Amino acid sequence: MEPKRLMLLVGAVALLAHATAGAQPLTKVRVSIIPIIDTAPLIAAMQKGYFAAEGIEVDTTPTVSGATGLPALAAGQIHIALSNVISIILGYDQGLGFQMIAVTSASSDAPPNSAGIVARKGANFKTGKDLEGKRVAVNARNNINWLVTREWVQLTGGNPERLTFLEVPFPNMGDAVRGNQIDAAFMVDPFLSSGIASGATELVGWPYDTIMKRVPIAQYAATRSYIQANPALIERWVRAYNKGIDWINDNKGTDEWLKLIAGYTRLTPDQLKNVSLPLWPKTVDPKAIEKMAARMRKHGLLERNIDIKGMLHRPVVEPVN
Repeated sequence: MEPKRLMLLVGAVALLAHATAGAQPLTKVRVSIIPIIDTAPLIAAMQKGYFAAEGIEVDTTPTVSGATGLPALAAGQIHIALSNVISIILGYDQGLGFQMIAVTSASSDAPPNSAGIVARKGANFKTGKDLEGKRVAVNARNNINWLVTREWVQLTGGNPERLTFLEVPFPNMGDAVRGNQIDAAFMVDPFLSSGIASGATELVGWPYDTIMKRVPIAQYAATRSYIQANPALIERWVRAYNKGIDWINDNKGTDEWLKLIAGYTRLTPDQLKNVSLPLWPKTVDPKAIEKMAARMRKHGLLERNIDIKGMLHRPVVEPVN
C-alpha cells in the first residue's frame, strides 16, 4: 500500500476510534440536593456541561434537608448527598463511613447572611430570651440549623431547652410564620430575603455571624466504600463541580445567573436580585469543622471526640482543578 494511502487509512481509523469513544455512555451519579441557593454551583455544572465533559451524568433527587438524604446515601440508593456539616459528622460518628468530598457553602464574614431567624412583622423578638416558650421552625432537628439556633439563643441570654422546635420545609416557613402556625423560623435564602422584602416577616437575628466567621455550613458527602471503589470518578466529579463554583462566583448578579437559580428555586429573577449570598469556597478548614464538633458536644449531639481528618477526603481540603 502506498505510504500516502496508509497514512489516510490510519487517520480514518483514529477518527473512528475517537468518535466511538465520544459516544460512550456517561457514568450516572445519583445526587440528593436541596432546592436552596447553596446548590447553585451543582446546577451550573450540570447546565454548563462540566459534568458531561468529565463523562458524568448527574441525576438529582430533591430533599427537604441534608439529614433526609443521608439514610439513602448509607443504603447505597444515591452516590453523593448534599448535607449540612452537623448531619455528616453525626453519620460519621455512627460508623456510616461518610466522608466530605466537596464544599457546598460557608457563611459570609458579616451580616447580612444567607440564613437568619425571622418572626412575624411586629413581633419584636430581639434575643434568645424573647424566644423562650415560643415555637421555632427548622427544616430538621439535630442538624446545623437546629444547632446554631440553640447556640444563638444561649449566647443572647435565653435557654434553648425552653424552645419548641418544629420541622418545616424551607419553602413553607414563610407561610407558617404569617399564618401563626409558628412564632419564628430559621430561614435560608432565597426564601429569607424574599420573605423580609414582602413585609410579612422581620429579622430576629443572624445566628451564623454570632457564632463564628465562615461557618462551614454544608458539604457533599459520599461513603468511604464508594470513594474507594471509584477514586477517579470522584476526582472527575469534584473537578466538574469546582468549575460550577467558578461559574457561580464569576457571574453573580447577571441575568443568566438569576435565571439559573430561579429555575430550580421557583422564585422569579426579581425576587432573587436582593438575596444575601453564602460563600462558595472549594475547600474546608478542618479547624472550623472541629469547632462545630465542639458545639455538638456542648448541645448533646456528640458524646466524644472524633477523628475529623478521617472524615475529610482529599479534594475537600486540597482543591481539584
